Amino acid sequence: MNRLGFKTEVFEGDVRLGELDYFPVTAFQNFRFPNNEIRIHHRTYRSERCPPLSILQSISAFNVRCKLDSSLSVEQPLLINLHASCFHEMKTAVAVVGDEELHLVAMPSKRKKFPCFWCYAVPVGLYDACMGMLNLRCLSIVFDLDETLIVANTMKSFEDRIEALRCWLLRESDPLRVQGMSGELKRYLEDRLLLKQFIEMDSVVDSNGKLYQVQMEEVPSLSEQKVLRPVVRLQDRNIVLTRINPEIRDTSVLVKLRPAWEDLRCYLTAKGRKRFEVYVCTMAERDYALEMWRLLDPGAHLIGSKQVFDRVICVKSGSRKSLLNVFHDGMCHPKMAMVIDDRSKVWEDKDQPRVHVVPAFSPYYAPQAETANAVPVLCVARNVACNVRGCFFKEFDENFIQRIAEIFFEDEVVNLPHPPDVSSYLMSEEAPNGNGNAYVPVSEGMGGTEFERRLNQPDDKVSADLVSRPMANSADFRHENSQPTAGMIPNVTGHRSSRPIIPSQKDAISPNHASSNGRDLQNEVGKLNFIPSLSIRMLLEIGRRLSKKVEFRSVVSTSKDLQFSVEVLYTDEKIGFGMGRTRRDAQQLAAENALRSLAEKYVTNMEPLCKAVNRELDDLSLEHENGFLWDEVNPESSELQTEDGLQRESASEASDAETRPLKSNPVNQQNEKRSFPRTPQPVSSKRLKE
Repeated sequence: MNRLGFKTEVFEGDVRLGELDYFPVTAFQNFRFPNNEIRIHHRTYRSERCPPLSILQSISAFNVRCKLDSSLSVEQPLLINLHASCFHEMKTAVAVVGDEELHLVAMPSKRKKFPCFWCYAVPVGLYDACMGMLNLRCLSIVFDLDETLIVANTMKSFEDRIEALRCWLLRESDPLRVQGMSGELKRYLEDRLLLKQFIEMDSVVDSNGKLYQVQMEEVPSLSEQKVLRPVVRLQDRNIVLTRINPEIRDTSVLVKLRPAWEDLRCYLTAKGRKRFEVYVCTMAERDYALEMWRLLDPGAHLIGSKQVFDRVICVKSGSRKSLLNVFHDGMCHPKMAMVIDDRSKVWEDKDQPRVHVVPAFSPYYAPQAETANAVPVLCVARNVACNVRGCFFKEFDENFIQRIAEIFFEDEVVNLPHPPDVSSYLMSEEAPNGNGNAYVPVSEGMGGTEFERRLNQPDDKVSADLVSRPMANSADFRHENSQPTAGMIPNVTGHRSSRPIIPSQKDAISPNHASSNGRDLQNEVGKLNFIPSLSIRMLLEIGRRLSKKVEFRSVVSTSKDLQFSVEVLYTDEKIGFGMGRTRRDAQQLAAENALRSLAEKYVTNMEPLCKAVNRELDDLSLEHENGFLWDEVNPESSELQTEDGLQRESASEASDAETRPLKSNPVNQQNEKRSFPRTPQPVSSKRLKE
């Protein structure tokens, strides 16, 4: 090494272009070119609209290995031509070293000293793939299948769920729960009859007497042999019947497609313009997953027939999903991808901020959930995807590229701007879990792992598993640890309840889940640094204890800012309202305002007693009269609430709540704690006598 740096010779093919000095940047002081040579393998395609430096910084941020220029006193025309060609044509010169590409980026110079380059390292193939996406203003979207887009059942899974429901109906005495379970049972019986007809007769007669014959549909195959599969599509009911193995009738499946899937699919392919590259990531068995996706995308418009085997990713049961695993072929960078899934916890921690969580699809337990909102669940997902894409490329075009254009060879690498990231424009949409004892549905369908297991397990054993050990069977389905699905249903009612909790194929719930739900929730609240989940729990508990109906009704605006609004009904009377950028924020604000409304009514009703006990009200325990879960309030927050007492709760506080900023932060959340009803302290019987 001389005083200027390390010397390296540059070749393009067998042609020697000249000699350059290179200077490893601080983060890569040990970087060296093999044999002190740079062998240019190829030049990239011309970038139509994005400078190469902007592409490389987007997919390999700050991964500059070294800077290169010439210290020779004589000109090196071949290297000058290389620099000029790459700079004006927006190309890079690429040397391949192992599983990395070293990109030489032609840089402008403040001293007008050429040639000069920056050297970026990226995985093989990633630059070309992301250059095409960025030039086309395209991102990636990854879909989960079961309970996100579809629910599927075999004959055996139908029978197991029907048997379990009948057992619970025999033990149930509450008329409301009996009514709910009876409706669910009826829907299972109707669909089981359709599947039975499909298995036995290769045809289906719907409730209107219309006959549907099977149609043989060609299935993509890696072999040259043509594969045909019998299929019946009931378009008006979003139902498809298919046979995973055309030769084995017992592999027949009835699949319910989530409403508004066509709206989302059409957005992704509208006017032939590709807005998103589509991928699938599931814990299902591969043949099952490929067939479910084929039913969702029969024309192969979202994923081409030649790409489907690489883009449908089946994760091993018990593992967590990962975007790096999805893009194993280097076709996209995780920062340019979003996920549509009904669970975020099944993803690696670093990928969870890129997951848009949708309520679990429950067509048997809550068929009305998909139509209860003004905008269906998948239309909301479409709007979110549209908003994310718009924000990403607005930042990319109006800020990021402009700042990239101001970077010179002599500048420090740390001065590079940070690239846009999908996670910056995506917020979690987790819905509240609701009442810990709420009526939770039987697992709606089966994942591919269950499908494979059912083919190899005796019928009686599966039946016994579902009825006698309902709390332990979710690991056989999907091995995805998460919360119950009841809270994901838009209309959460506090008075429906105590049916035993049966996990869906994505749930692993311990037998003592209900009793520990409060502790788990508080732990989660502490982790997330917000308290409104407790507000929702308190509100639902009031309804349960007083046998009153508590209902959350959500409406999402179609405006560009995607505002959500939620109102709370208490025995059909509106007592709270909230708005927010996410459904969670809106629900939290609505619950808080509802609690304040109930507190004000309580104070009004208690006014005569207040006069009787005079100022002793500040110390009077009201926990058995008003139904609030005071024992679940964080002791630390109670210190903030014991100064003013219930008498200071006023209409002005409710008014302030309506004008509170929609976006919460730790400071606002601490301030919100101060406006909650004060936690009364229990007093002895002696004090009460005084």
